[in-house]
Amino acid sequence: MGFESLPKVKLAYLPTPLEEMKQARKRIGGPRLFLKRDDQTGLGLGGNKLRKLEYLLGDALARGADTVVTSGVMQTNHGRLTAAACAKLGLDCILVMTEADCGYYEANRILQELFGAKQVFADVDYSVAPEKLAKEQLRAGDAKIAQVMDELRRAGKKPYLIPRAGRSLQGTASYCQAMLELQQQLEEQDIHAGHVIVPVASGSTFGGVLLGGRICEMQAKFHGIALSRSAEEGKEMIEEEFNHDAAAMGYPYRIKQEEINLYGEYIGAGYGIMTEAGKNAIRLFAETEGILLDPVYTGKAMAGYLDLLAKGAFRKDETVIFFHTGGLPLLFLKEVGLWLGEKNQ
Repeated sequence: MGFESLPKVKLAYLPTPLEEMKQARKRIGGPRLFLKRDDQTGLGLGGNKLRKLEYLLGDALARGADTVVTSGVMQTNHGRLTAAACAKLGLDCILVMTEADCGYYEANRILQELFGAKQVFADVDYSVAPEKLAKEQLRAGDAKIAQVMDELRRAGKKPYLIPRAGRSLQGTASYCQAMLELQQQLEEQDIHAGHVIVPVASGSTFGGVLLGGRICEMQAKFHGIALSRSAEEGKEMIEEEFNHDAAAMGYPYRIKQEEINLYGEYIGAGYGIMTEAGKNAIRLFAETEGILLDPVYTGKAMAGYLDLLAKGAFRKDETVIFFHTGGLPLLFLKEVGLWLGEKNQ
């Protein structure tokens, strides 16, 4: 079958640029560094999820859906872009938030409201032990999704459910396509990629990059920087998704956990919590390149690259490709303003 045969709609500005970080390299040294600018996909302030939504909403329209339901935390980049894409395509959008209403609007929540999405909140039991809260949020989110889907069907609607973060066959397919796009850019610019680095949360983007790398026979080493869960859990999820989706699309490729390079030491105190190394990476690329990294994903992932560079993981004569997955509205969270205010006192 192949990923090319899946339904798709046009949403993103593609191909995204492949941009060399010459000024940053003058400061940090090391190999040539290029950013694959998937923060520049266009619609809704851009980001990697828009590639996935081209396939997911293509499938939704092919199935005759009129309403899209998805979920995530309050500041979900996936929710923001789903809301923007639904607005463009004339679909109703319902976002199930897996946390309580904080009572104020900032960053992605502002955009989700402007794009016309309906935001509903899961009934999370916050009395559970702190280490069980993440699972409780997922449980509460699933319960609310089931309720919302049932209500829509009873009302005569045709809802389409998108998994959290777009983790799906379509999500994997979108980054198979992105890798073929990248391969063409590398060939046109006569660049040999020695390493490819990807921020990793749900693992869907990294899994697609790994499968796409196999499809286009790219001779590079692939590195994932885990940002929301342990490397062990992430590898298990990526192995499962990769093998399922490769088989579903008719590809012979399979992967084992020991083949997946996923680093779990850059999460810091937890998902969404800024690290000092991440802050430094954000500052560095803003000051040297005018490039904005976000505090949740790309800032921490770039901090991972800088640490690996300091440890000698890359030779100076190699070339590194870093997928900039977006998330820029997260720079407008209150925590970022407090950090910068403290920095300037």
